[in-house]
Amino acid sequence: MEFGYIGLMVSVVLIGISVYGFLNSKNIVRIFLSSEILVNASILIVFSVSSLTNQVYLPIYFSLFAIGMALVEIVVAFAAIFLYYKNKGSLEVE
Repeated sequence: MEFGYIGLMVSVVLIGISVYGFLNSKNIVRIFLSSEILVNASILIVFSVSSLTNQVYLPIYFSLFAIGMALVEIVVAFAAIFLYYKNKGSLEVE
């Protein structure tokens, strides 16, 4: 089996895990980790599709952009989690 098809199957599983984490979690850290899994699944989809279509440079540019956006997301999310914990005293979402 070709890498592109395996990558697509793994990314679908990761998207399922992420959606399950969003819907069934009450902890803000778990919700944040679910969003990170979703970002990584989208990067894997781009690499898998580019492997199937024999494109070389497009996934590199997209993955650098996605990794940069994930870094910004991590910084903002940690600041928001810290402020939420400071105000509420708990990380449970109501």
